[in-house]
Amino acid sequence: MNPVTVLPLGLELEVAEDQPVMAAAHEAGYIWPTECQGEASCGLCVSIIREGTENCEAMLEEERETLERTMGMIDSSRRLACRLKVTGPVTLTKRGVRLSEEV
Repeated sequence: MNPVTVLPLGLELEVAEDQPVMAAAHEAGYIWPTECQGEASCGLCVSIIREGTENCEAMLEEERETLERTMGMIDSSRRLACRLKVTGPVTLTKRGVRLSEEV
């Protein structure tokens, strides 16, 4: 398990190997802004990596294409949480993450 801190909420997640950050948040009872439900097509889950960029797995083509289409650029500090897998501690910023009312 790898620790991921989500700011500004201050959420501390434990993310399993091979598990996207957004999936770990959903599993923990949190809502992550998205329209495509994790299909890497809407770009709404884009997050800014503040620390631990070296602990982020390489960006795959699907994520790269969505970032180019939605943001017009590729920047290694901006990643789609629905595709972001981590191998160590990471701190990122994503506004709108919140506890599900259903929990």
